[in-house]
Amino acid sequence: MHFYKAYGLHLKSELSFPELLATEKSSVDVVIRLGGIDRSRFTQTDLGISRYFATDEVSYYWEDVGAFTVRHGTEIILDPDPHVEECLLHLPILGILLAVILYQRGFLVLHGSAVAIDGKAAVFIASKGWGKSTLAATLYGRGHYLVTDDVVVLESNTREHPRVFPSFPQLKLLPEAAAFALGDCPDELPRLASGYEKRSRRNIERFIEAPLPLGAVYQLAKGQEVLAHTLELQEALKQLITHTYFAQGSYQLLQGQAGAVHLQQCMDIIRNVPIYRLERPHHLELVAAMAQLVEEHFKSSRV
Repeated sequence: MHFYKAYGLHLKSELSFPELLATEKSSVDVVIRLGGIDRSRFTQTDLGISRYFATDEVSYYWEDVGAFTVRHGTEIILDPDPHVEECLLHLPILGILLAVILYQRGFLVLHGSAVAIDGKAAVFIASKGWGKSTLAATLYGRGHYLVTDDVVVLESNTREHPRVFPSFPQLKLLPEAAAFALGDCPDELPRLASGYEKRSRRNIERFIEAPLPLGAVYQLAKGQEVLAHTLELQEALKQLITHTYFAQGSYQLLQGQAGAVHLQQCMDIIRNVPIYRLERPHHLELVAAMAQLVEEHFKSSRV
């Protein structure tokens, strides 16, 4: 067995995860184990992905990868397809499956990246391909600390300021982004898995290991120049809901009473921190100007 920590949780796993921070054997919050999964119950959707939703249980099947079940916020069961590359199993486990675990434990989970600036977290949300990881890597390259990449976990309630929980010290970057933001040689970085263009940047020297207060949320968008402006309540709520980790494909998790709780969590964020739209033309070289603008926000009274 292997023991790790991520998002404030202690994990016990039958699989080895070099991406995660290893710990000594201790009390366990989540178990990751092999087991059989009934695949007849899955509903075929799109892109080779099937899903099954039940009370306190969510299951997925990825074609040529395997089946996975998440239960009660405490257990991930994996039933791999034969001959699947092990690092390919890591992608859903460290992505949507841990996101479901955290959702089941009552956290607000966004699709984004975050860095620590002056003791607070700057969170970046956007559609796929809009540079969340690249902006986080650029700020990391400018001396700031990484908090998380891909899955942003927020603890929000009406009594305390929202907090962001760190994930594990890895950035997932396209080759040109790794070269631009960190000066890396992409050929020296491992691919996430065979057939994936993105590289894994694991040797993170500056990584936050404890929760920290949320300073601001930035929704990345296309614009004529680099600028940021505050979103009004309705638009801010729309963006938080749109960029919830389950908004596409697993929206069933956000319906009924769970949807009401999710809405309240989003409103708690909006009441406590500024939500900005951060715009730029779609040119990689302007990401540095975006990073500088975020830094200026955190140094001023705007955050």
